[in-house]
Amino acid sequence: EEEASRVSAKPGYSEHQLGTTADLGTEEFGWDLTEGFGATPAGMWLRNNSATYGFALSYPPGEEDVTGYAYEPWHYRYIGVDAALDWKASGLTLNQFLGA
Repeated sequence: EEEASRVSAKPGYSEHQLGTTADLGTEEFGWDLTEGFGATPAGMWLRNNSATYGFALSYPPGEEDVTGYAYEPWHYRYIGVDAALDWKASGLTLNQFLGA
């Protein structure tokens, strides 16, 4: 149960259920939702450019103690362009930025 909680939200608590979150991947990486995606060209592009399009990385590396979840380089939440740019400039995790 502890491991499942690191990598999956309990029913009713998933950002996906908000309808604002998407898991992104690429065919070149076999559509795998694994940490390795973050080191691919597409994963790095997303990390560097997603805020320009209103998306924020929900679970960044090294922040599990803050977010409650393991690093998920594929998990992006739409918060709007202005908010995403402010989030990126803040240096905070998304849940810290949103006050969650």
